[in-house]
Amino acid sequence: MRIGRIRLNTGEEVWARLDPEHSIELHDLADLGREGRDLGPVDALTVVKPVTATSTVVCLLGNWKGRDGRDGPSFFVKPTSSLIGHGETIVLPGGCRTVVFEPEIAAVIGRPCRGVAPSEARAHVVGWTCVNDVTATDLGLVTNFPFLPGKSFDSFGVLGPIIETELDPDDTALRARINGRLVTDTVTSRMNWSTDEVVSWVSRFMTLRPGDVICFGTPPEIEPIRGGDVVEVEVAGIGSLRNPVAAG
Repeated sequence: MRIGRIRLNTGEEVWARLDPEHSIELHDLADLGREGRDLGPVDALTVVKPVTATSTVVCLLGNWKGRDGRDGPSFFVKPTSSLIGHGETIVLPGGCRTVVFEPEIAAVIGRPCRGVAPSEARAHVVGWTCVNDVTATDLGLVTNFPFLPGKSFDSFGVLGPIIETELDPDDTALRARINGRLVTDTVTSRMNWSTDEVVSWVSRFMTLRPGDVICFGTPPEIEPIRGGDVVEVEVAGIGSLRNPVAAG
């Protein structure tokens, strides 16, 4: 099933099961059988980033670099003000010399969970989406906490375009392009911790709620982006997340 976050003509946003002819409103990510209005053909709908105003977006550090004795990878929370969707513009802040794209796969939580075992984790995930965790890397050299400031700018958390419920997230292709040129071409089986292990690990520290997102980290094959570029993140089985880049 393909799920999208839809903005209606009234400005209201709802979840929907996407269909070429009859997309159907979903009342609850925890119960996909609770359906509502027929919203019509998907091509006539405005699909926005697949999060709500209260979603927490958790991002991983060190999930592609080899296990080092920890139970799980480091993580941080992306500010909600940084989040944008497919087709929206990534704006590079003035004063940042090096900004890179970071292509990732992410889990979208469907059922609340806290302290779940890895064997229980998948039951709490509704599906999977694409992520571009944009980062101003040079800020890591001049700030006390080397990761979060460079990841917190407006438009630096790119999510979408949709959520796919039927996918093997631990063995799927992950690719990224800048202006059509292939930069990243890898598979998620290279990740150090499985998606079930990560959901379990994060749930030890916080309650995860429907609509929350866990981004599983980026492979090392990345490059800087510049104003005028178009960057694309593709996860096989989900689709492509494509965004123009503008200098601020």
